[in-house]
Amino acid sequence: MSNDRLAHMEDMLSQLITMVGGIRTEQSEMKKDFVEMKQEQTSMKQDMYEIKTDLADVKQEQASMKQDMTKMKSIADKRHREIMDQFKILRVDQDYIWNKFVENERAINQLKYHISN
Repeated sequence: MSNDRLAHMEDMLSQLITMVGGIRTEQSEMKKDFVEMKQEQTSMKQDMYEIKTDLADVKQEQASMKQDMTKMKSIADKRHREIMDQFKILRVDQDYIWNKFVENERAINQLKYHISN
């Protein structure tokens, strides 16, 4: 083989080694990127789990609040009925007193009429 040919082969081997070295460097960087992506993915999964947990807590609190509101509404309805019943009783008492007042006024007027005549 001639020297030119050997030099050419050496150049080609040198280029090949450089290319392989470059590919290995890129591969190493890709592995680092992949590891970082995996870490980010794991972090995102953890965040998602925390969000789901928080959401479950919010749903539980919401259910508890709905129960409390239902209880409060029930109590308010009961109190409203009691007050309305009291108003009905007061209305009946007022009507009775008014009727008695009218009867007494009539009786007084009749007595006045009899006394004056």
